[in-house]
Amino acid sequence: MESFHLKELIRVLHGKFIVGNPNLLIKGISIDSRTIKKGEAYFAIKGKRYNGHDFINEALDKGAVAIVYSENITNSVKSFSKFPSLIETNDTIVALGDFAKFYRSKFRNTKIIGITGSNGKTTTKEILASILSKKGKALSNKGNFNNRIGLPLSIFQLTSDVEYAVFEMGTSLHGEIKILSDILKPDEGIITNIGFSHLKTFISAEGVFEEKKILFDNVKEGGCIIINNDNSFLKTIQNTDNHQIVTFAIDTTADVYVKNIELYSNKTDFGLFYKDNSVKVSIHAKGLFNVENALAAASCAIGLGFSLNEIKEGIETFTPPKMRMETLVTSSGVVLINDAYNANPSSIRQAIQAVLQCYAGKKINLVLGDMLELGDKSEDYHFELGKFIANQNITSVALVGNMMINTRNAIGNKDVFYSDNQANLLKHLEQIAVDENYLFLFKGSRDMKLEEIYAKFYSILEQKR
Repeated sequence: MESFHLKELIRVLHGKFIVGNPNLLIKGISIDSRTIKKGEAYFAIKGKRYNGHDFINEALDKGAVAIVYSENITNSVKSFSKFPSLIETNDTIVALGDFAKFYRSKFRNTKIIGITGSNGKTTTKEILASILSKKGKALSNKGNFNNRIGLPLSIFQLTSDVEYAVFEMGTSLHGEIKILSDILKPDEGIITNIGFSHLKTFISAEGVFEEKKILFDNVKEGGCIIINNDNSFLKTIQNTDNHQIVTFAIDTTADVYVKNIELYSNKTDFGLFYKDNSVKVSIHAKGLFNVENALAAASCAIGLGFSLNEIKEGIETFTPPKMRMETLVTSSGVVLINDAYNANPSSIRQAIQAVLQCYAGKKINLVLGDMLELGDKSEDYHFELGKFIANQNITSVALVGNMMINTRNAIGNKDVFYSDNQANLLKHLEQIAVDENYLFLFKGSRDMKLEEIYAKFYSILEQKR
């Protein structure tokens, strides 16, 4: 983050300035008293598990020079180890977003891209960042820094030498994309797809669409929006008055498209086409859904004026994020795939289809955990997943979680293990007689933590060799 003066913070936040030197130079912003650096401002955020107001003194001991707070700290002031500049606000999360919006507005020469969607946001973001970095310094938000706290903190990483910045936006609440995209005001916007995600809040795919499409309303006038023509919801968007449009598709007509897809266990090859030009691309990622992710990223780069050869180079040097089809092969040849970053009815089918497509001849074994945040129809979605699995060429299925019992009930005659306990799941996996023809796919929602079972199972198999 580039330094700013306290008076800028005072002006933007519209809070109550209690004390301090308006000309004080502040070196950065932090919400974490453990990692804050000398000269930074500390925003006391009240979260689900911790209240940042409880750690103001720790932040001051580390060198914080200004405190933005929302709770009554009158009794705490006397005990402050140092006396900082103080700004009182009604809501420190809102204040964080307000200042991020102001800070982003300083970087008029930086091309900002916003990404959302039901699936593929992170992978598309990372592919696009790889492409953009071939032409200039590129920034992207890390990990799951894609919400009302994470996005502002990511924006604060902008500096004047950054030419491109791509930010993922997630949502689990009504109106969140509106808030996030208003903070970001991107030059380009991508909605990767619309599927069955966060249905506890949005009820249906139609509800997801209504939430996600608001991103395009906040793309700057004259900017570019990227449309997935393969998606029945997104292809209906015809916002041509204020924005340029670049469409992409695998199965239907679009500006940017692919042909000659070849799926392998360690890569995917395809031809990338735009207008009268084409290149052959090889991406180090499995599955047809990663072709769609690469296609979305390529379309955005085309909107920014990149050539197909520049896009090819960026895609081919991309490294998939952790827990997205992450693969280990044991010394005995057993393949373990960790796709346990998250799961919903769309993404879990995509992952299953990917291993079936890429590992012909392997004995495919599924290790699945609950799909969370599906609302009142969660039992139905888990049951439908079981019906889907029943029609696939699957050797065995191991299920864990309260909802996965519905999946077990729908699968029928296949070899199925079910438990609501991870310890029992691991014991079951340990008892399977495996050989070099076996493959295990681990997939579940983030809170199921199947990556821990994945790592333990790998260690067990290595000890057996």
